[in-house]
Amino acid sequence: MKSKISVTVEHSLVEFLDSLPGESRSWKIEQALRKLQRLVEEKELRAQLLDYQEDDAERLERKQWESAVAETMWDE
Repeated sequence: MKSKISVTVEHSLVEFLDSLPGESRSWKIEQALRKLQRLVEEKELRAQLLDYQEDDAERLERKQWESAVAETMWDE
């Protein structure tokens, strides 16, 4: 079942959307959302797998490393 929605986006994004091959804007947006959904699901699955495979010491080290990297990215 499909639902009709209305979105407001920047003109440059509409131009980009129109430049993509496909049947319609709706079809292109649906494909983009499906891809995003798969990426999010895959990321969650990888995180669960990593948590399962790591012991507590490895998990702590990874979280500290991720925190340090994130801090560095925001400081620049």
